[in-house]
Amino acid sequence: MYHILGHCFGPHCNTSAMHSSQSNFVLPGGVPTDRSAGRALRHVAHEYSGLFVGIVAIAFLGLIVVTGSLSRARSRSHFDLGKRPTVLTIVRALTQLITAICILAIDFESFHRPYRKSRLFGAQLMDTGIGLFVVTMGLVSRRPRNCSDLRRSLLRSALPLILLGFARTLALEIIGYGQDEHEYGRHLNAFFTLGFTKLLGSLFSYLARSDFQLVPLALAVLITHQLGLSVGGISAYVMDDDLARNSFLSANREGLLSLPGFVCIYLMSIYLSRWLVSKTLLSYVEMIRKLIYLGLFSLLCWGLMVGCANAVGISRVTCNMGYVSWMIAIPSTMVWLTMFIFDFIISTVLPLDTTIAIAENLEKGSLLNSSPKTVAQEKGRGGVFLICESLNMNGLTFFLLANFLTGGVNIFLSPESRSDFTSVVILLVYMLLATFVVFQMYMKRIRIA
Repeated sequence: MYHILGHCFGPHCNTSAMHSSQSNFVLPGGVPTDRSAGRALRHVAHEYSGLFVGIVAIAFLGLIVVTGSLSRARSRSHFDLGKRPTVLTIVRALTQLITAICILAIDFESFHRPYRKSRLFGAQLMDTGIGLFVVTMGLVSRRPRNCSDLRRSLLRSALPLILLGFARTLALEIIGYGQDEHEYGRHLNAFFTLGFTKLLGSLFSYLARSDFQLVPLALAVLITHQLGLSVGGISAYVMDDDLARNSFLSANREGLLSLPGFVCIYLMSIYLSRWLVSKTLLSYVEMIRKLIYLGLFSLLCWGLMVGCANAVGISRVTCNMGYVSWMIAIPSTMVWLTMFIFDFIISTVLPLDTTIAIAENLEKGSLLNSSPKTVAQEKGRGGVFLICESLNMNGLTFFLLANFLTGGVNIFLSPESRSDFTSVVILLVYMLLATFVVFQMYMKRIRIA
């Protein structure tokens, strides 16, 4: 239990390790088992990661040339992104999958240590974790249009996360498990950050009269936040190691004073999602225009990130302007790539069923009392991204299950002493178990969280 509770957004729960599995566990032929060979493997793995990306890019270009998909796309009558766009399903599922891999992978000797979170400033791989979780939360949210919507958002989304934060803090106090105070503070944790971000983000988005008004609202919050950090001395206050933690604010300054930045990320993610679903049945010209706009927006965010990196730096601890622009640049680029690859190219060559049948109907309650024949028909309409759909239906369940399995591995298998080959085997079995459970829940139309 000590390890299980500690890994749930604890010091070893690095929810941000995007794509690190590719760069750490590529086995070039033979599999060395001694530590010196393992270190050599980790250094070589970076080159293999680039090679892997190059091979995929060449294969994809070959697909475009051989199939003539670009010219065939012009003759399509329409592009159907789906009622619930496949691109959002894939992006959120990829975040869940890679997160699950990395919360266990960090405990193995094979994991590349420089990917760990930055202490003050920096844009390391692990720094993306909490930011991308806020993004995925925003992608499936919408601004409250009335008091009923606002109350539902606070009670069904924000409150459970805050309660999980209290439960984790209480459990760690009881078992005496320490945590890094420089991440979220002495008493707070990532569940609190997600819960308070949802709470404040819902209140702020309630002020907007349209989805587009979320953009200036988010920018106003971000600029005010950055002025407070740079001019008001908040950044120095948060990062001062010599400052005593003798009050609730000083003890939890990292978690509390970074919230405005995360609220900005949340608001921009809602707008990105609502813009994407504003029209999902597109002509060729409309599809090209949407891809161009999204591509230009991604480039703008990357440019802003570079500018902020030189002006104010990039800091996850304070969630400053540099970090916010980075967190918007990554998912917008992922959405653009996924939309171009799946909705524009692959669906032209091989039409894909973008129906998220069971998940949608469960949310509407239309399958709860259905006949076995109806359920079977819905299962047959489940689309081709079954694992992605399963993860979207029970994302929180999958994440908590992955954390408990991670704790079990740490208790019984001593991952820090395992060879590279054994590490990969353990990871494969672990991922198979976690995804199998949520897949079975999806097929049996069981939705928990």
